[in-house]
Amino acid sequence: MARQFSLLLGVFLTLCSSPLLAAAGGKTYLDYKVPGLDKPVIRQADILPLIQELRQSPLLRVEEIAHSYEGRPIVSIAIGEGETRVMMWSQMHGDEPTATPALFDLIAYISAPEQAEWREGWMDDLTLVMVPMLNPDGAERNTRHNAQSFDVNRDAKALQSPEGRALMSLAKSFQPDFGFNLHDQGRDYGVGYTDKMATISVLAPAYNEAREINASRERAMKLIGQLVQRIDPFIGDHIAKYDDTYAWRAFGDTFSEMGISTILIESGAHPNDPHRQVARHMNFEMLVAAIDSIASGSYESVSAEIYEEIPFNEGDAFVDVKIGNIRAGEGNNGYRADIAINRRYGSVNVIDVGDLSNLYGAISFDAGGKRYQAPKAYALRETLTLTDQRYLELLRRGYGYFVGDDALLVKETRLPVVLNPANPQGERPARRQNATFFLSDDAGAKVAVLNGALVDLRKGDLLRVAAD
Repeated sequence: MARQFSLLLGVFLTLCSSPLLAAAGGKTYLDYKVPGLDKPVIRQADILPLIQELRQSPLLRVEEIAHSYEGRPIVSIAIGEGETRVMMWSQMHGDEPTATPALFDLIAYISAPEQAEWREGWMDDLTLVMVPMLNPDGAERNTRHNAQSFDVNRDAKALQSPEGRALMSLAKSFQPDFGFNLHDQGRDYGVGYTDKMATISVLAPAYNEAREINASRERAMKLIGQLVQRIDPFIGDHIAKYDDTYAWRAFGDTFSEMGISTILIESGAHPNDPHRQVARHMNFEMLVAAIDSIASGSYESVSAEIYEEIPFNEGDAFVDVKIGNIRAGEGNNGYRADIAINRRYGSVNVIDVGDLSNLYGAISFDAGGKRYQAPKAYALRETLTLTDQRYLELLRRGYGYFVGDDALLVKETRLPVVLNPANPQGERPARRQNATFFLSDDAGAKVAVLNGALVDLRKGDLLRVAAD
């Protein structure tokens, strides 16, 4: 537990003690970070009170531009009166929430009294329109798709979703020069063929199948080059680029066709950062930098080669937990294997077993040749008060999970508890089974893996926890 805390503290101090490029008046990003949004799921109920407060600001123009399929309001927030127009939108996919808090952080920064001089320096040059949470129905369900089961980002041509129509209508009426398409990507993405997680990935989308570069797309490439330079001091090894294969139905590619210099920013995972607060901070930094760069025109002198040199994303490069060098089987049937574990949709399962040298773990653990030991079930027949001491006794005896009436289990332990797993592990580690088992040596169980969390049974310490 102490080691886990020190790792988290290290990430926190790194972000907070680095020179903050978007700070002013002695304040830091944390002074503008809107509270209450540090969580893995953001629904409209989380942001409606914030929007209501923003309606009172004389600086901002807040309006409902449309309604979702189920009637939830879709809101735009505008500031500035300049001829150069910038549009930003987030949560087009309901389960991709990271940039939505970042937009509210940006608004808090723009609106702060101490930012008046900076703000007034660009408000006559730029008009900025933001649409936080384009897909509130999907956000309510924490799903990629809207209430029609549409991927809104593949509805740019057919326009059969009210959310897609709202975005296209805004683009045609507002006629932005720059568009910021803000998404999340899976935590399995890595930076090239390295052991670095892709925390921020970028793209200047193609406007045709030949992936040609015209003046509009080149502007996007140059601006991205400047934005990645802005965040390089924070997460330089964790920046990647998407493949620019043309997607005819997608909004980014369609807006690029329309002459809008479009910038895709995908928020990804970072070590020891389960709620993607590092990516949230980086979004904030990039968007503040974009305002400065577009208003001043400084991006125009940036070489497009900076964009070209960003390494590509590599999907399926990371798993949530990778445990290497495990012994399994007996006698002549013994073998060594790695185990990969992922948490998805509330369940934690082993997703692969074998030679997994092609994968990296967001959490990696070398079993050092310890044996796989199948978990035993503890049947609940009477009330059991599960203190740390009592629980560790059961774990050391090989009981990995409980079956029966959960009302009989009184949890007074800080350690994770597995109750009635749907597919418990058996004699050998198996794919698509619950990620609960033991690592043992001749003296008995030494490490318990409980729903992907690793517990040192000698010290009773929680070693690692899979991301939410």
